Amino acid sequence: MAARGRSRHRERSPAERRRRCTGGRDPRQRRLGDARLRAAASDRRGNRRAGDRLHRARRRPQPSRRQGRAGPVPRARRRPEPRWKPRWRLTAIVPRGLAALGNAAVAAERELPDHRREVQFAEIAALPSYLFAVAVGPFELVDAGRLGDGHIPARLAVAAGDGKRAALALRELPRIVDALERYIAAPLPLAKLDLVAVPEFFGAMENPGLITFQTGVLVGGRDFTRIAAHELAHQWFGNAVTPAWWDALWLSEAFASWLGDRVTGSLTTRIPALAHRGRLAALEADDRIDAEALIHPVATSGEVEPAFDAILYDKGAAVLAMFERFVGRDTFQAAVRSYLATYTGRSVTTRQFLDALGAAARPAVAEALASNLRYAGTPAVELSLRCGAAPALVASARDRVAVPVCVRFPAASGGAATQCVLAGSATVHPLPAATGCPAWLIGNDGGLGYYRTVWRGPVRLAPLALLSPDEQLARADDVAFAVRRGELAAAEALTELAAFAALREPHATLAALEIAGAIDAMVGDPVRPAWTSWLAGQLGHRMTRDALLAPPRSVAEYIARAQIVELVRGEIDPDVVAEARARIDRLGDVAGDPARLRIAAARDAGALFERLVRAAATVRTGQARDQALEALGDFPAPLAPRVVDVLLDARFPTDRVWPAVATMLARGETRSAAWRALHARFARVLAALPPARARDALEALAGLCDPGARAELAADAAPVVPAAGDARRTLDRTLAVIDRCVARRAMVGDIAAALAAVPRASGL
Repeated sequence: MAARGRSRHRERSPAERRRRCTGGRDPRQRRLGDARLRAAASDRRGNRRAGDRLHRARRRPQPSRRQGRAGPVPRARRRPEPRWKPRWRLTAIVPRGLAALGNAAVAAERELPDHRREVQFAEIAALPSYLFAVAVGPFELVDAGRLGDGHIPARLAVAAGDGKRAALALRELPRIVDALERYIAAPLPLAKLDLVAVPEFFGAMENPGLITFQTGVLVGGRDFTRIAAHELAHQWFGNAVTPAWWDALWLSEAFASWLGDRVTGSLTTRIPALAHRGRLAALEADDRIDAEALIHPVATSGEVEPAFDAILYDKGAAVLAMFERFVGRDTFQAAVRSYLATYTGRSVTTRQFLDALGAAARPAVAEALASNLRYAGTPAVELSLRCGAAPALVASARDRVAVPVCVRFPAASGGAATQCVLAGSATVHPLPAATGCPAWLIGNDGGLGYYRTVWRGPVRLAPLALLSPDEQLARADDVAFAVRRGELAAAEALTELAAFAALREPHATLAALEIAGAIDAMVGDPVRPAWTSWLAGQLGHRMTRDALLAPPRSVAEYIARAQIVELVRGEIDPDVVAEARARIDRLGDVAGDPARLRIAAARDAGALFERLVRAAATVRTGQARDQALEALGDFPAPLAPRVVDVLLDARFPTDRVWPAVATMLARGETRSAAWRALHARFARVLAALPPARARDALEALAGLCDPGARAELAADAAPVVPAAGDARRTLDRTLAVIDRCVARRAMVGDIAAALAAVPRASGL
């Protein structure tokens, strides 16, 4: 599965994956006998032809609130390991004219007397129930040729007429398979492959032989290469070699994420801004008050779903990439190949891969990886220099975790030298390539290390202009998370921000905005006007008409524009706001361009807001309604009470309006106003929301970071949140997060004084 906490596509939730076609009880409860599975497809009225309706075999409720990745098990003890993988024999009865697809190829089919078709699929020797899949619909089947060393027949199954829009998938699919097979040195372990476009689907699912994609991924090619690489990597990691228990999920998801990204990087131009979003998602998840390690005990089904998060996907991939770089690509590849060749068709624990890595590299490296897998949080590495005739790096990893650290510094022979060390407890590493004390030092060469760099002693950091885009973003992460943790004074953080902004380069601007986001969370309402004015001055070159309204020239510029509008919208030139609104009026599509709407809503937005509400009430499709309702969250603080009004409006499902409220709570500009609007009607709002959304609401309030709001929330929740259960645990966690934020804000210091002390840039 390819869900990842970064801005990746969204996928099946853990609950959905667990509930997917569970094929019988736990074998320990009753013996699984030889059974024949028959499935019939019809429309909701029982008609034999389903028209344009797509049918997917499923025995589970509708999608849950969390969109991550999922597994099959209503009880955690129903595990997807090979000895519990039953054989499958499927016969489908389908209306005439519809195609039926399954994990296996069609073995035989015949027409029934009532003109329906009976389709028998070849037997599947061993398959966990969460990977069992059937799709029936009026598909256009597009031949994708034969793939890889095994010459596997492949097709795309798309809606009628969409075949011509799948050109990118047809072109990239063979390249992805070839790249995976070259790395693994083994053919794709499938007899056939169908890629199926599914409407109203989240992301993708790696079902062997029948990989399902949200239609927009497969048709039109949005993000196809990366998502397909992830799902195809799962054919080895997770499907052929299966984690024995839920505490080893990283062997499936982290490896598929790492290898999928690696293959994508070899086939397309690498985009540092996108790669950074994965690292940032992991860092944010690791900073949660209840963050888990990659390997942690799983004893109940309730502990399975939360495991499918950015830690599993993004941190797991980052840790693997860090160790690959440390031991070398060839050595790491040898470990991966040995592991897969040895355990294909079997279930594994973490120890099996550690043994393969230890044999290919050395045991100390395997144990270092194990320490990272067991560590909750982002490792912090303290670095300092010991200068003299024999300069040395002193590296100390906190909390007994061993971290691969790569540094770069000027070489005595000219140019720069890189040295990688395994940082333990106050380890000293000579720098033979340096002469005397290095003039500068980069503590995370290439930005590939998953750790926070903490500098000790008199170290000269490299000038920002010497840093690559990845290194700029990694250094900004260090600053931003030092602010978030209350470990860096506001004035120092503002100085770093201003230095990055002064470079006027897209990735440096992103780095400045990363620091700005961390500071913004600490800014109270009285200081906010001064803060936004100061920040707008630093970013003036990115607030011109062309920068805000013209098509962005790069992904970095696209991301930066969205963040700038979020942080300093009130400082945008009124003429730019007027032009954005004129474009919306001319096109007649209020919610069609979110970036343009956010700019247009910067001033006098009441009429625009009401247009969206009317549109949500009159559109014909649920998707268009939800888009309009979610866009209400992009409006400024004065309209927060109206958003809550709409949430309580009987015309709209409350769970579809809630994302707009959550958006306002997540943004510094509107957070306090959104809370005041909720506080006035807290009991009504919580009662109106479905239980899952009510828990989301309690979790979203964790950003308040104000002791007064914290007291109000505790008082409001006392009579309406049960004394026990999931909602109470969510509330307790939210209150603890607010307490932590208040304490950290005090440690950062007086932001108003810092703004006055750090010079304001001249803007343009």
